[in-house]
Amino acid sequence: MKSTTLSRALLASSIALALAGCNSSNSNDGGGHTLPLEECKTYQSAPEVIVLSDNENIERQTITIGATGDMHGRIFAYDYALDSVDVNAGFTKISTLLSEERAQNPNMIMIDLGDTLQGNSAELFNDLPVHPVVDTMNFMDYDLWVPGNHEFDFERSFLDKNIQAFEQAVISSNIVWDKNSDACATNGEEVPFLPSYQIFEIDGAKVAVVGLTPSWVTNWQASSPQNFRNLDFKNELESVRKAVEDATAKHQPDVVIGALHWGRKDGGTGVHKIATELADYFDVLFMGHEHAQFIERVEKDGDYTADQLNISVRDADGRPQNQVEDKNISERYHSANRHESVKVIEPGSWGWALAKAEIELYKDADGKWQIFDTTLANRTVADIEEDAALQQEMQEIHDASVIDANTQIGTVDGNFTFTGHVSKFGGDEAVHEDPQFDGATNRLYTTIHHAKVADMPLVDFINQTQIRVIEEKATDHNGNPVKVDVSAAALFGDSSNLTDGQVYLKKDSANLYMYDNMLVATEISGEQLQNFMEWSYSYFNTYQEGDITVSFNKDIRAYNYDLFDGQGFTYEVDIAQEPGNRVTITSIRGTEFDKDATYVIAVNDYRFSSTMVPNGWVSEEDELWNSADETVYAIRDMLTEYVAETGTLSAGEFTNQNWHIVQYGQTDAEGNLVGDKGALLKARETEEGSKLWQQLQNKEICVVREESRDSDITIAVNYKDGSTWYENPQPGTYQGCVH
Repeated sequence: MKSTTLSRALLASSIALALAGCNSSNSNDGGGHTLPLEECKTYQSAPEVIVLSDNENIERQTITIGATGDMHGRIFAYDYALDSVDVNAGFTKISTLLSEERAQNPNMIMIDLGDTLQGNSAELFNDLPVHPVVDTMNFMDYDLWVPGNHEFDFERSFLDKNIQAFEQAVISSNIVWDKNSDACATNGEEVPFLPSYQIFEIDGAKVAVVGLTPSWVTNWQASSPQNFRNLDFKNELESVRKAVEDATAKHQPDVVIGALHWGRKDGGTGVHKIATELADYFDVLFMGHEHAQFIERVEKDGDYTADQLNISVRDADGRPQNQVEDKNISERYHSANRHESVKVIEPGSWGWALAKAEIELYKDADGKWQIFDTTLANRTVADIEEDAALQQEMQEIHDASVIDANTQIGTVDGNFTFTGHVSKFGGDEAVHEDPQFDGATNRLYTTIHHAKVADMPLVDFINQTQIRVIEEKATDHNGNPVKVDVSAAALFGDSSNLTDGQVYLKKDSANLYMYDNMLVATEISGEQLQNFMEWSYSYFNTYQEGDITVSFNKDIRAYNYDLFDGQGFTYEVDIAQEPGNRVTITSIRGTEFDKDATYVIAVNDYRFSSTMVPNGWVSEEDELWNSADETVYAIRDMLTEYVAETGTLSAGEFTNQNWHIVQYGQTDAEGNLVGDKGALLKARETEEGSKLWQQLQNKEICVVREESRDSDITIAVNYKDGSTWYENPQPGTYQGCVH
């Protein structure tokens, strides 16, 4: 392993900034300690062919390829927003596994699949000449890095300096210099920003690796075009096709690998579509972006819209938490059938696992390498020790992050999630507890956070902060102050809560608002506001008679569920209706809602760019203001700033009961019902429903979850249907319901 390039003086400076509560602004160039990349030239940090070993006098060999993805700043096995150990995370644990693998095969190729530098307080260190995560990858001798979309969360010079600091190859097949930019007049010719692929040679066998970054960067970062300055992103499928065809024609590789930062169903050109169309080129597709944990086989020219064949099982003979390929399902993959299918693997996120492909090769009678078989596995880190050498190298980064997370900002007055007559104030709707930490994950017992189904100060704190900041700072195109009619915000994490008397620490803002989003004010018509809200409330499955809980659409990510607030803005939601016909807006600014009127809405930049503009609800010209140029540009830091200025965060100031779900009924400022109970609460009072609800509250039964990134409840607990729940094998405990 290599020593990092991080100097102690610079590290001390960074720690001082962290303790002062500073972080890089979105427009900061990240220190400017490296020369910017030369415009309109392909940045190539490694030779076109990297020779790892040149012993050609062998007849058989096994090539091992490893990958991590979506590490999001996790150097240590630690979550700084929760200020706790995360046994399922960290480069330090991956490093231990990597040492084991390299002891068996020193020529192992190690890849990172992107979304690497952002998250988990990593932005504290953006001003260093080299980001500590890049130092970490260099220390661990990564061979290849594919930038993800979150690498573009900051001004482009941040990416420039860090890809230059990475000591091996950086690739992506679909990022090109913008041929229409003033800085890059190429006479219509597209010049790649990075090489599309990398060739490795191991004992005479050639391995081609093709990279991919989401083309949606320009949508997701539309409010911050400086983040992808002078760059363009091409169609995923066509870019990968061209890259693999070029690599094949020029190098005739013996093994072809995809390193794709892209979801299985994303954008109509997801990994499943790439796999079905290009299975005859690729042997293994490593993918990131989705944060999923799986091993699949995809058939050439198959139905890419369908679920693909799961070829993994738990490793009963080794560590049972590992995912290993089941050869009884996948069968042997070899030279005679390799063009018929391709295997796809994703190792979760944050370092949950090291994805591994072992590719067995032999020389045929003509001396050419042929594939005998491939075997895939996700080696999980839950019971793996952290690498002490890497810990020691990066200890000061960890210490600075912990100190920053525990900086006292103020105090909390009142409970930000409440339950009427119930004396407990935890987030879980059934047991009124905050998340349980079981050593495998952290989430609510039921995954229903009460603030997702009832109007609570927890989300109002975010929405009202967005409104206040815009009205204090923003002016429209004519220089007039901007007045906000409505604000939209999501409750990103089920671990979020604020309770009476607690000390408000900086980590509480990160826990409540985990992303580095900026704030946007945009005009929107009443009709499109209605469409936006209907889209948001499609997160719920349709209520069925007998349901005593709600459930969620497994195809919708939890962070795409927004709640809405505003002065004099009221609405109700009827989830017994089908999506698209659920929301009734009763008033806005205290007057009757008008579909033909133009309103101003506060949203984060991701929602504006990735959802509202593509769906045609607003245009980029409708944007009135964004926080990109503000000293405090991130919504998360706006929450911190407010608490620091006031000293006390009072729930009473953010209690604004402006919406309710019909199936629950309307509540007052204390959470007590106003008027009739909704059908869901009435179901809990029937003889059978009451018994089942009591069992759920006592943790005697468990809800049915989807094995997905959010582990959402996909089936509502229904007293008329025994298949909607199952008995807790460890009654009265949380652990029995964890899979």
